[in-house]
Amino acid sequence: MAKGKHNMNLLIVGADFSPYSGGIGTYTKELATFLTRGNQVTVLANGISNTKTFDHGCLYQIIRTPSFPILRHLAFFIYIPWILRRNHIDAVLHVVWTTALISHLWYYLIPVPYFVSVHGSEFLNDTMTWKRRLKSYLRKCRLAAFRKTKGFFPVSNYSAQFVMSLGVTKERIEVISNGVDTQCFRPTVNHRSGGEQKKLLTVARLDLHKGHDRVLEALSILKKQGFTPDYTIVGQGSEEMRLRKMVQELGLENQVVFTGFIPNNKLPSLYTSCDIYVMASREIPGRLDLVEGFGISFLEAGASGLPVVAGNSGGVSDAVQHGKTGLLVNPDNPEDIASAIKLLLTDDSLARRYGNEGRRWTETQMSWEQVAGRLVSAIQRMM
Repeated sequence: MAKGKHNMNLLIVGADFSPYSGGIGTYTKELATFLTRGNQVTVLANGISNTKTFDHGCLYQIIRTPSFPILRHLAFFIYIPWILRRNHIDAVLHVVWTTALISHLWYYLIPVPYFVSVHGSEFLNDTMTWKRRLKSYLRKCRLAAFRKTKGFFPVSNYSAQFVMSLGVTKERIEVISNGVDTQCFRPTVNHRSGGEQKKLLTVARLDLHKGHDRVLEALSILKKQGFTPDYTIVGQGSEEMRLRKMVQELGLENQVVFTGFIPNNKLPSLYTSCDIYVMASREIPGRLDLVEGFGISFLEAGASGLPVVAGNSGGVSDAVQHGKTGLLVNPDNPEDIASAIKLLLTDDSLARRYGNEGRRWTETQMSWEQVAGRLVSAIQRMM
């Protein structure tokens, strides 16, 4: 953390915070962990079952609402002011905008400055899901809450554009990217023999916009050209059955492995057992709810010394430096994806250079400790 900054008492409100949550859950956990180096941190989260071991392992206080489905959401309205008073909170960070409405409603009685993280397009209006419809009905409340918000922290320049589209001035916006634990994710000496099959890896929920299907199509193209790298798909989600069917139809059964969910503490060794990280995230027409706001796994791969092939969509260009840490490709074009993979399969020196630069970049600029330091500086400046 930057020297000279006074100790702050921070409340992080992360509603969907659990041992099993994805990118936003990782964002909450890692930020809270590294903010404790110089600050008092409390995390308020939904009550869910089987979190005692997880919560006990965290370095900060976690307060959970009751786990009863309706109560666990309504309880935020009572818990937030209670924590503000009891813990003498200096500032609140809302990991998603919906809980910021509660800070807005209590602001006249308890005027604690509050801030909002922005991950993707989560506060834009659309009607694709019932949750998004409900949020669109809260549009006026949302805009009111945003007027009181001291600052917005988009995780990418892409996400920042959504904030500006609501009329928020640039002075209240600072891009604070996602980060990576560079001690946890780090390269290891690879003892695999040179004749071994190269391995590709994707770590992501099996959702439509993550582009697993396009990677499978790219592998089919490469197979016809005589390249048959192994491909490990980590994660679970609604697309699994369709993807498994594609593997069969494309004749890739001997190359592709689905691992299902793998806990975070097992991921570092998985990254270092592979050679190339690939995730062809794309934007789905009409589906603002499906978009890659940043892509933490790209940083995990870079910190592990892997070159990256990434779909150039959403905020991915903030997570992957094209021609430095990896290659940005057209995620709707399997031929483009195949070409990038082929280049890294056949040019070991290029792949190694991208991997080394990914490690250097994450260590010098993108560690969670540096991200947490930038966040505290921004909060203190905007308060």
